Amino acid sequence: MTTRKCTKCGEVKSSKDYYKDKRRNSCHSQCKECELELLTKRRNTEIGFLKHRYHNMRRNPKTQKRGRNNKCYITFDEFLTAFKKHKSIYGMRSAWGPGVDNLEQHLPITMINQGTKRTKDKKTPREGSNLSADRLDSSKDYTIQNIIFIRNDENVRKKDTSYKDCKIQIRLYEERFIKMKAI
Repeated sequence: MTTRKCTKCGEVKSSKDYYKDKRRNSCHSQCKECELELLTKRRNTEIGFLKHRYHNMRRNPKTQKRGRNNKCYITFDEFLTAFKKHKSIYGMRSAWGPGVDNLEQHLPITMINQGTKRTKDKKTPREGSNLSADRLDSSKDYTIQNIIFIRNDENVRKKDTSYKDCKIQIRLYEERFIKMKAI
């Protein structure tokens, strides 16, 4: 078994403690612990957190988890610009709510990195208040017109409700409570 010295922490460790670099057919120069520490530090910045969310949207639909097969048609710069516009309107609050005239009723958004350590049995639970870049209409792909910044818990609650389903629900609500028609 070969050993090597980590360029960051300086410890001599087994080659199993380093990620493989497939492009160079060798190991990375920093050990796994140091690389995870660097990744966590990067993701704890606003830009790092947004890049992570963006890359999750860009995953190859064929290999994506939970059967999602939506494509992303925006660049990171467009994504970042959209978030900055969201922030200028809503601050660090979810877009899901009664509107910009009632911002105090919109829930606050956080950007808390959960870390990257996962075991086979347990995944790191998601932070409910964390930023989620979602699609306004779940039946359409990620585009500038279809992206919305909400919280993870709101996204889970919204799940796969389509725009068409929402229109039906609104129509039923209006019939029952505004026009006062009974069934």
